[in-house]
Amino acid sequence: MDAETLKEYRYLKREIKSLQKRIDHLNSTLTDRVRASNSEFPYQEIHIQIEGEDPRKSNLELILQERLDACVDKVIEIERFISSIEDSRTRMIFQRRYVDGWSWQKISMSMGSGGEAYARMVHNRFLMRKE
Repeated sequence: MDAETLKEYRYLKREIKSLQKRIDHLNSTLTDRVRASNSEFPYQEIHIQIEGEDPRKSNLELILQERLDACVDKVIEIERFISSIEDSRTRMIFQRRYVDGWSWQKISMSMGSGGEAYARMVHNRFLMRKE
């Protein structure tokens, strides 16, 4: 796993939310009101609500669902990678950086170091060992 793939995590989560909203919106039924007249005399104008589905939406829904599934697979892969890190300190650094979106300085401060180089150094050494 490389740093570029890990950086995608937060954007993947946002894309998943966006795709879920779009799919939910597609699943809603289309409604409209039309004018009609009574079937018997006096033929007064009435308004009737009609419902239906857009036949094109099933293709779009399939495309969006495929994208959603791909994003979820990548998120699971990243979560598994972070969970597989045996060292607790390193795992916390990766989680705070990529899942929580913390800055290097904030991570280092939470780990008891004053400079931002500490967390970045642990991170980079771990990735170099994995390659």
